[in-house]
Amino acid sequence: MKWWLIVASVVLVGCAGVPVDTDYNTDYDYAAVSSYAWLPRPEPGDDVKSAELYNDLSHQRVKAAVDQQFRARGYELVDSADDASVLVTYHLGLEDKTRIDDFGSWYTHFGYYPCYHCVGRPGFGTPYFHDDDLWVRQYQENTLIIDLVDPKTKQLLWRGSSKRNQPRLETPEERRLFVLETVAAILEQFPPGRQVSK
Repeated sequence: MKWWLIVASVVLVGCAGVPVDTDYNTDYDYAAVSSYAWLPRPEPGDDVKSAELYNDLSHQRVKAAVDQQFRARGYELVDSADDASVLVTYHLGLEDKTRIDDFGSWYTHFGYYPCYHCVGRPGFGTPYFHDDDLWVRQYQENTLIIDLVDPKTKQLLWRGSSKRNQPRLETPEERRLFVLETVAAILEQFPPGRQVSK
């Protein structure tokens, strides 16, 4: 078995829980896709967050992950857009988010809720009520969108996207694997109707 088939199998197992949305042109014959070419890389905007997202390292990771997935399907990477079945580009996003969880007052979970404040609740030694438990969590949501474009009409043919909570990524290898897992999950849905063996 070739090395990239082993890697693809491992990644597909890992990306089973990655959320993915797709949309596509239902009139296009996706079975005719045999090659692809890259559109010019996205350029960063003027803000700091865009510059952080669209850098050479992130571009190399996304491009390498897409190339690996397409190569595993037998799609040929070509230099000229005139020779390609489809054109490929991507978009990145990173948004600060806040999540508020309301676990209710003491009586809604008394007896089984893993309560860290129960020392001040009835039955725990102090005779007074606490207000509802509100847990506030701030996190970053990472978005990756992959677009496939018709080289002749320049119209969008297929779009796959994933929004994920951005984990703490401390090393280049962790960042590479996060991108690879996300790209694999998105392109698992291409072409439309593709059946992936489990």
